[in-house]
Amino acid sequence: MENRPTCKDCGAPLTPNAPEGLCAKCLLKAAMGTVLPTEPIAGANGTEALPDPARLAACFPQLEILELLGQGGMGAVYKARQPGLDRLVALKILPSQAAADPGFAERFNREARALAKLSHPNIVTVYDFGQASGLHYLIMEYVDGPNLRQIERTHKLTTRQALNIIPQICEALQFAHDEGVVHRDIKPENVLLDKKGRVKIADFGLAKILAQEPQKLQLTGVRDVMGTPHYMAPEQVEHPQEVDHRADIYSLGVVFYEMLTGELPLGKFAPPSQKVQVDVRLDEVVLHTLEKEPSRRYQHASQVKTDVESIAKTGPARPEFNPNQSVPNPVPVSTASWGWKIAAVVAGVVILVLAVSLGRRDRAERTHASRPATIDAPAAEAPSPRSAPPVVVSTIPESGATDVDPALAEVRVTFSKPMQDGSWSWCQESEATALGGQSQPRFLEDGCTCAVPVRLQPGKTYAVWLNTERFHNFQDQAGHPALPYLLIFQTRK
Repeated sequence: MENRPTCKDCGAPLTPNAPEGLCAKCLLKAAMGTVLPTEPIAGANGTEALPDPARLAACFPQLEILELLGQGGMGAVYKARQPGLDRLVALKILPSQAAADPGFAERFNREARALAKLSHPNIVTVYDFGQASGLHYLIMEYVDGPNLRQIERTHKLTTRQALNIIPQICEALQFAHDEGVVHRDIKPENVLLDKKGRVKIADFGLAKILAQEPQKLQLTGVRDVMGTPHYMAPEQVEHPQEVDHRADIYSLGVVFYEMLTGELPLGKFAPPSQKVQVDVRLDEVVLHTLEKEPSRRYQHASQVKTDVESIAKTGPARPEFNPNQSVPNPVPVSTASWGWKIAAVVAGVVILVLAVSLGRRDRAERTHASRPATIDAPAAEAPSPRSAPPVVVSTIPESGATDVDPALAEVRVTFSKPMQDGSWSWCQESEATALGGQSQPRFLEDGCTCAVPVRLQPGKTYAVWLNTERFHNFQDQAGHPALPYLLIFQTRK
């Protein structure tokens, strides 16, 4: 095969006798000393190539472009300065491929106007928006501080820090929801903290502007692509056109769980208090936000704020006993007053125990009935092994994996109990994420593990539901359907 020479700048094939080893476009750029618009070029993590500083300076003469702050699925963000107002700003350049959507221009103008009206101390302010030389942009408030993901990578957040951050996120969400704006992409990368510790939520409504659907989402190792699946509410995957503000509350719950435990609530997960030492009352708050059905969740972010602040103010529900702590001498009381005081205390304790028991039982029943993943319950309240629905305890590959070998010939799913031979329900999330070469699944000798032959492709995201509310053919030997589970992973290139 003939090896054709390529342009030393852009790599395009060269014509014979090309001068200076450059193609016509690069030669013209060199002669003019300027940068011409180019077609989008795939960059790191599937993002586009960035416009260089010279082009940006020409497009935004009112700004001094200082540095690139970051790049992801929603575009690139630059730190810039507005000399006229003597202030720093953040310049976000949206992906150019979004403009190929026929409805993008109208949607961009409509949604950007709505974002510009969001004036709240916990929301990154949008100063200006528009189009310059083919680049759609937003000029926003510059937040001089890290995002929540960067903080979590450097050190684990304390419970007190989490209880200070969550109410501020709730205030921002409630204000936006009251204005009819849904974020749709709450995750640690979009939660910024300035040097004074104030929370600022970024990228409100950008998911809607870019109109990215779940089947177009990607998994990356750093989770910097819009719509990381594990932060999305179930309805964002199942019914993306019916999403309302309660999807933000679910995503808030995922962020809250991760802040408290350092882990995502995947598969069969335990309440926060069983993972780390936190107030048990936070379990109820977190699990309430993570209800699968929107109608069972908190209906307003302000409700989450109220409960979290109440817990923070009243102190831990189960203080640890310190054997070295001195106990003060009891205050003397008259013998005549003991009887009614003891009776009052006993009555109060009985009422409290009954209320807590009923509340926990109701929560456990609703959680097992509605969530795609089960919650470890106390042994005394756990259903009998025969009546408990089977749940997915492990998969090969693991859900959320981003470096799966494309040569993998078989996907395996292990349940918590023996299943009916021949019972299975693999529901593809979409044609774009369907497992290739899938044939009849089979159960291994243990009766708990189902294996299905597949044919995978390099660099592709796969998503499949193991049982859904509509299709639930995975059943145990007693006929109980398994709880739904989303298996999602990406093969390496």
